[in-house]
Amino acid sequence: MSILALDGVNPRSRSTDPVTSVDAGRRADLSRSQTVVLAAMRARGTGVTQFELEQYLPGLSPSRVRSAVSELAEQGLVLATEETRETRYGRQARVWITAA
Repeated sequence: MSILALDGVNPRSRSTDPVTSVDAGRRADLSRSQTVVLAAMRARGTGVTQFELEQYLPGLSPSRVRSAVSELAEQGLVLATEETRETRYGRQARVWITAA
């Protein structure tokens, strides 16, 4: 039986998350998905929106792509630019680039 522990271990979890969700998150291969997202961004060579990455990486769930981009940004490996692109819903999405 698992114990709910909010001890700062990644991935972070909410205090309202069920124990099974916390356990599943801790078993996720975060470094692999971050590596895949970073490699895809580098392969594109130009800025990319999160939605574009989601389309480019069908092997990862859209939420995993978004989370990986946020995690990479926290590590300083990717940066949001001032540029935006229109989404299919008519909204503006940030364009992300890899850091030097």
